[in-house]
Amino acid sequence: MRRGSRGGGWLWRDPRPPATRRYATIAFLICAVTLAGVSFAAGLTARSPRLSLPVAVPATAAMAVGPLCSPSAPAGPFVAQPVAGHVDAFSVEGRRVLAYVPAAATGSAAQRLPVVYFLHGSPGAAPDWTGSGARLPALLDRMEALGQLPPLIALFPDGNSARGAWWGNTVDGANLESWFVDRLLPAVDRRFPTLGAAQRGIAGVSAGGFGALNLALRHPGAFTWVASYSAVFTAPADLFGRIAAANSPALTVAAVPASRRFPLYVGAGAADREFRGESERLTGTLHGLGWSPLETEIVPGTHGWDAWGVEVRDSLAWMGRLWSSDPAMTRVLSPRTAAHAGCP
Repeated sequence: MRRGSRGGGWLWRDPRPPATRRYATIAFLICAVTLAGVSFAAGLTARSPRLSLPVAVPATAAMAVGPLCSPSAPAGPFVAQPVAGHVDAFSVEGRRVLAYVPAAATGSAAQRLPVVYFLHGSPGAAPDWTGSGARLPALLDRMEALGQLPPLIALFPDGNSARGAWWGNTVDGANLESWFVDRLLPAVDRRFPTLGAAQRGIAGVSAGGFGALNLALRHPGAFTWVASYSAVFTAPADLFGRIAAANSPALTVAAVPASRRFPLYVGAGAADREFRGESERLTGTLHGLGWSPLETEIVPGTHGWDAWGVEVRDSLAWMGRLWSSDPAMTRVLSPRTAAHAGCP
């Protein structure tokens, strides 16, 4: 900078070459434009309402946009609407039998369904399963609608005799075992479109649980799934006499070869002081034998429907997973159930 010759003021002259001065001017203009843009954006932000973002996306929202559990399932959330089956009554040689038939049954001879027999305790009666105790028909309707069970036929026979219901050929001449195997099973297979022994289950509470396992062990191949709810596993000597040992699952289960073992569920109530020990001892024996498939559990409750209801539900859900995974079972799944098989 030097003093100018006119006006006595100072006149600044850039000593840099012209090309250098041009580059400096361009750089200055670029910086000015950038700063102006930043200031303009800041002004807009100050005048605009703040955008509120959630801290975290709920898990349910994340799951809702994922793939459906089955390609054939309808779009949107699936809400199961149970369709009620119906209960029939008939008799076999003077003994009353109740039968639950699912709504999915078409009556066609080509449609064959699994069948499960439910044995009441002693004392007890067939309506224990359909009345206020178990409400089993409603449970079956709901589990089928949810895809947890294939449609199945459920039988509730009456097994009472003069000394209760132990489902065996007892010394009082009841001959429940012979009636069940030789009369009831063939009568049901003639009356209903069942899959026969290929998909035939048996379950029972208390003395009925004893009877279910005892019948399955004494008649290999007759049942392909067995469940015992809070049962005993040693036959009372005063009822079975000299054949008590041969009718005691705690003793006879060890003789079953691995090739003839069936899926077996054993459950009991945590507060069932009389029968929980029986179930735990049998469970120990079964584990020692390497029995498979095997499902065991101790549930809250006593020796009654507070525990039995949970055991029934859990065992049927297990059975549904076993039977629905069989390719042959896809023939008997209802359209509603088939669309959602395998869904959580």
